Amino acid sequence: MKTLVVYFSRRGENWAVGNIKEGNAEHIAKVIQKLTGADIFEIEPIKEYSKDYMKCTEEAMAELKSQARPVFKNKLSSIDEYDTIYLCYPNWWGSYPRIVASFLDSYNFDNKTIKPMCTHEGSGMGSSERELKNTLKNSNILSGLSIKGTNAHTSDDQIERWINS
Repeated sequence: MKTLVVYFSRRGENWAVGNIKEGNAEHIAKVIQKLTGADIFEIEPIKEYSKDYMKCTEEAMAELKSQARPVFKNKLSSIDEYDTIYLCYPNWWGSYPRIVASFLDSYNFDNKTIKPMCTHEGSGMGSSERELKNTLKNSNILSGLSIKGTNAHTSDDQIERWINS
C-alpha cells in the first residue's frame, strides 16, 4: 500500500507572519512528502478565501457556523490504494477548515491510518483530532502534530521526528 499527503493551505496575509507565497500547512505537507516519498494532493477551493487575514477569519467562522461544505477544484479518482494519509491543515476556529470537511466527505476512509497535522498560532490541534475520530469512525486516527505558523518554515527537524515516532 501507499502513503498520501493531503493538504489545504492558504497563501496571502497570515497572522504574525505577514504575506506568504507558500502557505504554512503547504510547506509542512511538502516536507512530509519529501521525507516519506508519498504522493501529494492539494485541496484547492473553487471559491478562493480572502487573502486579507481578518476577512478570511470571518469567512471561516461563517462556514463553521453553517457547517458549510465548500466545493474544491480537483478530485482524486480514489484513495483505495493508500493505507496511510497525512492530513495537513490550518487550525481555523479550533478545528480543521470546512473545505477539509468537504474532502473528508468525498472519500471512504475506512481502515485508513490518518496522521493529522495542523498549523496554528496558539491553539494547537484544537478539537480537530476528536472531530476526525467522530467523522472517520472506522479509521485509525493517530496523535497529531501541531506547529505554530510562525515556525512552520523552520520546523523540518520537528516534522521528521514526528514522522519517525
